[in-house]
Amino acid sequence: MKRGTSAFNESSPPMSSSSPITRGLFIMALGIAFMSMMDGFIKFITNDISAPQVLFFRSFFGLIPILIIIHIKGGFAGVKTKRPTLHIIRALLGVTAFISFTIGLRDMSLANGLALCFAAPFFMVIYSKFLLSEHVGLHRISAMTLGFIGVVIVLQPDEGIIGTGAPYMLFVAAAYGLSQVLARKYAESETAASFSIWTTGGMTLFGLCLMPFFWVDMTAEILLICLLMGLCGGIGHYFMVEAVRLAPTAVVSPMEYTALIWGALFDWMFWHLFPEQATILGSLVIFASGIYILWRERLHKEEGKIV
Repeated sequence: MKRGTSAFNESSPPMSSSSPITRGLFIMALGIAFMSMMDGFIKFITNDISAPQVLFFRSFFGLIPILIIIHIKGGFAGVKTKRPTLHIIRALLGVTAFISFTIGLRDMSLANGLALCFAAPFFMVIYSKFLLSEHVGLHRISAMTLGFIGVVIVLQPDEGIIGTGAPYMLFVAAAYGLSQVLARKYAESETAASFSIWTTGGMTLFGLCLMPFFWVDMTAEILLICLLMGLCGGIGHYFMVEAVRLAPTAVVSPMEYTALIWGALFDWMFWHLFPEQATILGSLVIFASGIYILWRERLHKEEGKIV
């Protein structure tokens, strides 16, 4: 169903080309919120079960919201694909990135791990330039740099950020960035539902094959956490794929930094840790990065004028 009524359309000017970008920014922020909840659940169980188990249950339960969304959008006709190789590659990227993330969290805090994963937008900009021929101008680079400065302020990094888990997190950033850019490259022939169902389904299959070799007995509490983890991951994955289909990756990627805000909130809710002044200041800088991008999009009516 189209948004708005006939009366609204008659009295309003046609949608500008910035409208998909505005929606992309909002959807990306929403996706990051769900993915941040998933990351918190992973941290809870990373030392209780094996990485392949985490992979399987995250992917298996993640299929539930994806299947519901597909049903709402009209059924499985929209998930047919002529690019099976593309989805196999994205599933492999998802498997290796997810296992690397789970292993990396065992040796470092969630905040520091996410900080290294925030290198993903920079990989995405590089991939976008060579795979999508997207123009990356001064304003986009400045906004992304501003967001990263906010991350540094929040974390107040010291030598402890570089540990045995760091290489795993950097690999996560590189693999995730490539996966998202591939989603945008083939956005015209593949739907968000197609990307979500085939990637998540592939990750489920890989996890099922690996899990028996790394099985660790689970409690009912761990299984419940796995369910919540998967539901959040499935919803978040769909929204993030939809976001990069609507807007250039270099535009929506600053929204990644809002995960720091959610991390601070979860610390307060579950571990009774209150944000420090640096956290508040860094959060404001991170928000400023996203707001600046949005302002630039509204200032220029045509996407091609954005620099």
